Amino acid sequence: MTQPPIPDPVSAAPKLSDAVLAEGATGLVSGPVASPPLLPETLSRRTMRLSVIEGGFAMFFINWTSGSVLTGYALHLGVTPTALGLIASVPLLGQAISPLAAWLVGRRGRRKGVAVGTALLGRGLWVLAALLPLLPVPDEAKGALLVALVALSSLFIAANGALWTAWMGDVVPWKERGRYFGLRTGVLGIVGTVANLLAGVWLDRVQAPFSFQAVLLTATVAGVAAAVVLSKHDEPPLDSARLPMRRTFTLPMSDPTFRRLLVFAVYWAFAIMLASPFVIPYFLNHLRMTYVQVAIWSAISAASALLLAPAWGRLADRVGNRPVLAVSTFLAGTLLPLTWMLAAPGRLWPIWLSGVVDALVWSAINPGIFNLSLATTPRENRAAFIAVFSALTGVAGFVGGLVSGPLLELYRALGPAPGASAGGWSWTAYHTLFATSATLRMLAWTLLRRVPEEGAWRTRELLSRARLKRLSVPRPPLRWPVRRR
Repeated sequence: MTQPPIPDPVSAAPKLSDAVLAEGATGLVSGPVASPPLLPETLSRRTMRLSVIEGGFAMFFINWTSGSVLTGYALHLGVTPTALGLIASVPLLGQAISPLAAWLVGRRGRRKGVAVGTALLGRGLWVLAALLPLLPVPDEAKGALLVALVALSSLFIAANGALWTAWMGDVVPWKERGRYFGLRTGVLGIVGTVANLLAGVWLDRVQAPFSFQAVLLTATVAGVAAAVVLSKHDEPPLDSARLPMRRTFTLPMSDPTFRRLLVFAVYWAFAIMLASPFVIPYFLNHLRMTYVQVAIWSAISAASALLLAPAWGRLADRVGNRPVLAVSTFLAGTLLPLTWMLAAPGRLWPIWLSGVVDALVWSAINPGIFNLSLATTPRENRAAFIAVFSALTGVAGFVGGLVSGPLLELYRALGPAPGASAGGWSWTAYHTLFATSATLRMLAWTLLRRVPEEGAWRTRELLSRARLKRLSVPRPPLRWPVRRR
């Protein structure tokens, strides 16, 4: 269910400054031969530590302005299924502004000011969203205003995400990316669980719309706090030339490796967003789950991710990101939708199982796409590559979400298949929509085969028992960015 990450991304020159190289004898993946750090180690580790704190505040903002909170708020305002699809997908359309942010950073020569400014603007707009029930406008207009505010906020947040990706790509040592971001994902998953549980208990006990307004306003405060911590990050020197606006688009698209990765990511974003906007509505409307139950499902996923994300990160550091993505995207198209579809009102054990499966697949997919984009992106003009990547995958995700609402309405009009019910379980339009998305998801691995990643194992090698035995070779532990005294 989890949405693909914003920076899910190579100069026109054939040289890849962050290429993945093989360690011949062991078959393990290592970093580039010559890629000196842009920050002193003490500053790099200080920023890595601050990034976890910043991410913690950001998780409160993200979880309280999306998911079950935003879906419940939208349903309270009386939005249609098409509007629900728009609310879920317009944040991805906001990524289209990322190349503009990259161009602006190239002109300024620094990322911090633009990144912090876009974060403050994008998160501060949610104050207006919280005040919608107080506006003297018709109820149908409130839903349209919510879509517009989500879209406007997303423009700034998406720009911030693209800049943050390039920034952290220059901060975190290449050999530690998989383990660091895997561990960071797990830690932030626990923070997100706490946020979801608090919101779930509050929303179940306090009457709307005040319940939603209080959560949204608190989320805005947390988002501003995250921006303040982001302003304390150390910024490496920007290793890129000042590109004209047109060159910001054409330079990344001229690289064949980038285009292959982009084809996979665009396809994946579209396939995911066909179903993602309606997973939470399916939980709330069809399965009649409470907000606390949705929060418990999120807690199961987060707790599982705390264990699984570092393991996937270590595996990706050894075998490469491509085979890990091939396996996890296939599972995201088979096992994950199946657990949703097996559930029925009063029979929620498949949903609790889906929490584990959700962590299993997304703790591999999100860091995998993130790290593969960094591994195939040169330091020079990296912001432009990631911005174009973010923009095009965002448009693809938006189209998927835009189609999902009318598609659900079409499936409802067609009605359930004859005899598609047993006991308390019945086949609905939600199930048909999930099956459509699942079919596309499970085929995504075929596009990954065309994405080069030097030193990466083939997928069949990863699944081979003989090759798996080689993973028992000890690996140096991640040097967590502890404070030196």
